[in-house]
Amino acid sequence: MSALKNTPEQHPFIGESLAQPGPLADQGLPGWWAALRTESLGRITSIDVPTSRHEEWRFIKPATIFDTEFISPDDVNVDPGDEAIDALRLAEDCAATLVYINGRFDSARSSTAELPEGVVIADWSQVLDHDQVDTLAEYVGTNDYFNNDVFYEVNTAQFGHGAVILVPRGKVVEKPIHLLFLTTGEKGAVHANPRNLIVAGESAELTVVEEYRGAGEGAYLNNVVDEVIVGANADVKHFKVQRESTDAFHVARNLVTLSQDARYISTAITLGAALSRNDSYARYVGQNIDCTLDGLALVRGKQVADTHTAIDHALPNSRSYQLHKTIVDDRAHTVFNGKIFVRQDAQNTRSEQLNQNLILSARGHVDTKPQLEILADDVVCSHGATVGQLEDEQLFYLQSRGIDEAQARNLLTFAFAAEVIETITVASVRESLADAVIASTDTGL
Repeated sequence: MSALKNTPEQHPFIGESLAQPGPLADQGLPGWWAALRTESLGRITSIDVPTSRHEEWRFIKPATIFDTEFISPDDVNVDPGDEAIDALRLAEDCAATLVYINGRFDSARSSTAELPEGVVIADWSQVLDHDQVDTLAEYVGTNDYFNNDVFYEVNTAQFGHGAVILVPRGKVVEKPIHLLFLTTGEKGAVHANPRNLIVAGESAELTVVEEYRGAGEGAYLNNVVDEVIVGANADVKHFKVQRESTDAFHVARNLVTLSQDARYISTAITLGAALSRNDSYARYVGQNIDCTLDGLALVRGKQVADTHTAIDHALPNSRSYQLHKTIVDDRAHTVFNGKIFVRQDAQNTRSEQLNQNLILSARGHVDTKPQLEILADDVVCSHGATVGQLEDEQLFYLQSRGIDEAQARNLLTFAFAAEVIETITVASVRESLADAVIASTDTGL
């Protein structure tokens, strides 16, 4: 049976995207940017809408997103107030804090400290007149892994807000960069398309904290695309925290391109959203690369958290590491599909992938599918998955030392999550997430 085509009449989500001109359209976009929009709009009308009949979506029901009638952020004028925003700022001094409310850049609440010469940290609306705007064509849309994916194409046709981070050759941004996206979930279901571009030149270094928070109740969608380009011998740490409203939808496409001797560490934390989908693709275009894609999903109620990753070893002498953990309670559901490609020329590759899942209820559900596709001979690769509950022996050990059963369960659950949380090098983020996990376990998760 063929899938339904995504005509406007059949799917409100796509229909609205086709009808809207997109942010900044009236401000004279550069030719390359306008061409990207036109190409994506052309592809959208011929793409099959994913359903649970599609292999990549077979464990969840994307129709809940496609059939929702969203509204433009331009139609929502809700201000959460300075106090709410200030409570979400990082405790550390930041090189920059970019704040977004309901998908729109809030320049008044954003700030940039003194940056090394040549470093650019700005919203897309601020780079339209920048002398480097045409150089962005070298990066935006050049990794085509998600081409013909309807969420990616809608974002490409619609984006006008999100962070542009350019760190040129040899520059080190010592303080973290904080990207804060707050959605109120009020006055209608907002549909936003943040696009974040992170470019680290040769031997550059930076740390990015990308955070999505929900305020209040109500459905909305953040449809995110991140494009990360890590130059030769550059070092990028990228921590993404998703704590949306439990009525929200969150879809993310993360594209990472890694050059010679590059180092990239990513930790993605999923705590919120009714339905979240986080897809990452790492492409190796050099040798001696180290890439880490770690993650933690902690869900309860009827939440669904779906994570797909692909790491593409195309050249020799590189490494990849992946630890993805999930904690599932009530009737919640997690999905993990991790793919490791080792191409024929990628000799001397080392790759480690592990998915560990902890189920705390009789009705919690986990689907896991780690995959290896190896065409080279001289490799060391491993992958695996575990699904289980708290071990009776560990509970008995703690109880025998005077800890009651509830506390023992909380301690073991937190210890399970802590292995991923502790990889985050920004102290306030690490501590906030630890507090969130403890709070969840204290209420039985």
